[in-house]
Amino acid sequence: MKYLTLLALLVFACSSPEKPLDSEGIIAKAIKTHGLDNITNKKIEFDFRDRHYSVLREDGKYTYTRSFQDSLGYVEDLLVNSSEFSRRVNGNEIEVDSIWTGKYSSSVNSVLYFIQLPLTLMDPAAMKSYKGIVTVKGKNYHLIEVRFTEENGGEDFEDVFLYWFDEQTFSMDYLAYSYITEGGGVRFREAFNNRVVGGVVFQDYINYKPEDKLTPLEEMSALFDKGELIELSRIENVNISVE
Repeated sequence: MKYLTLLALLVFACSSPEKPLDSEGIIAKAIKTHGLDNITNKKIEFDFRDRHYSVLREDGKYTYTRSFQDSLGYVEDLLVNSSEFSRRVNGNEIEVDSIWTGKYSSSVNSVLYFIQLPLTLMDPAAMKSYKGIVTVKGKNYHLIEVRFTEENGGEDFEDVFLYWFDEQTFSMDYLAYSYITEGGGVRFREAFNNRVVGGVVFQDYINYKPEDKLTPLEEMSALFDKGELIELSRIENVNISVE
């Protein structure tokens, strides 16, 4: 009888349906698909709009840098764990007041945040909710909404994001967001130019806007499907290296 009971339990375990994926599970699969599951101690460098950026993750610490040449000379910005900012000009550290520290930190963090997607969605400040399966351009996607806690959520913690993950491959092909700064609005981004560098998938984005900036965020993919969004810009990263 013991053996029959054990056999029955094994059969039940093997035949029971797989647990449905939640937001965390989908993002974890996407991180692996994008080759971002093992970038600790790897330095990613790239150029974006005449500025050079880098990110290095090690022992629970992540360091962002931005460098460029301007009228002051050679400027180097350093941001550690999105909270500790410092600036050097021609190799000498300079004092930056709190207002500009916030602006510079936000600017650096934004560029590095997007290039590390979807890994950065695992940030503790990101509150994720699963919105189901939606279709874009004839393909099925897992749709996930992301909001941020006020604590550790940055200056733009009130922004709301949507991410579309391919139902089969878990690649992150689209994202959209609403923002309230500078009068507010919504944007939709389509990934393109996917390439693999050092085992990591990098992609650029076509940035779209609707005719009406008050368009609800959840309507953006339907407008994209209908060809009713306006191309605003292209986010292209070049000279990428992973060491």
